[in-house]
Amino acid sequence: MFHLNKILLIVVLLFTTHLAQGEENCRYFWVVRDGLSSPEEIDALLTRAHAAGANGIMVQVVGRGEAYYQSELLPPANFSGFDDPLLYVIQKAGPMGLEVHAWVNAFLVWSAPWEPESLDHVYHAHPEWFTAHSNGRNSRSYTQEQAEAAGLVGATLSPAYSGVRQYIKDITVEIAENYNIDGIHLDYIRYPNSSFGFSVAEKELFYLSTGFTPEENPEQWGIWRQEQVTETVAVVRASLRSADPGVLLSCAVMANPYSAASEFSCDWQSWLTSGLVDFVCPMAYTSNPAIALELAASTTSVFPEKVVYGIGVWNQTVSNALAGAQRALDLGAGGVCVFSLNSLPAGTEQTLRRGWGTGSAEHGISPAYFNRVRVP
Repeated sequence: MFHLNKILLIVVLLFTTHLAQGEENCRYFWVVRDGLSSPEEIDALLTRAHAAGANGIMVQVVGRGEAYYQSELLPPANFSGFDDPLLYVIQKAGPMGLEVHAWVNAFLVWSAPWEPESLDHVYHAHPEWFTAHSNGRNSRSYTQEQAEAAGLVGATLSPAYSGVRQYIKDITVEIAENYNIDGIHLDYIRYPNSSFGFSVAEKELFYLSTGFTPEENPEQWGIWRQEQVTETVAVVRASLRSADPGVLLSCAVMANPYSAASEFSCDWQSWLTSGLVDFVCPMAYTSNPAIALELAASTTSVFPEKVVYGIGVWNQTVSNALAGAQRALDLGAGGVCVFSLNSLPAGTEQTLRRGWGTGSAEHGISPAYFNRVRVP
């Protein structure tokens, strides 16, 4: 384990990745926003997380461009009279030994079959910020059925616009400055797929940058798209270091690193290499054991200690999901993140507790250790 003074020197002077040889691996849950509707529901979820041996949660506080916390930037989600779900989670999770990472949907800002009610919502306030399909259709204009056919979750902002980067940066800084969180966790930090990114303005920006159209230089187009997503992460990284150097930055990413970069413009392996993020959570939700083992190997091929391997338990048994997770841990992964605490089958807490270990691996992110020496 690194000496405490050395860790503080890294944090204060170099602002490099806050990783340490860990006493324990990350054992995280994603907590979806529909579990934040009341104190009683949150209490029940946290009790289950504790019973499963978790040491952290990724709690979704920005879903469809709406806040599950007190925000001056975003319209509020429907709390059902509940004042501040994030604050309540922090107050309850801390004494239970659970870290709290604020999960923020980045580019995806709306996916309901109706339009947002608030005219302050980015959907209404900045229609010019949204990406478009290669056929010219804006991502705001799809019905749910049409979106599913196009591989689109919902209305999605373009990473190519400086206003979008500022918007995402401001949200993350607002949370970091106003809440005692352990990390910011970005989701949907990618293009929907390779067919999106083709609005007139996006293509104009590419032409101004390279002198080509996407059709004239598809290879450079792919590189440029990756650069837009990476620049968004870089802006958030720099701003968080200024606002609160102790807040970790992580991203949920497509598990296959090669298709993540080529299809979704999410070159997360380069983010690890350059220190833009502290760790990533590859979403290896497959229920196919053979594919799970392949993903465990490919996701841990670069800086495995910065990989918190994501598994799904809504589509398979906990035991089946743990096979890939255990392989990732054997290959040096920094931990495991389960999607989701909300969908964890009743009575499986002890199965998970036994299966994702107690943190005996040699290489771990160990944010719990980091937080003990966190700069005030």
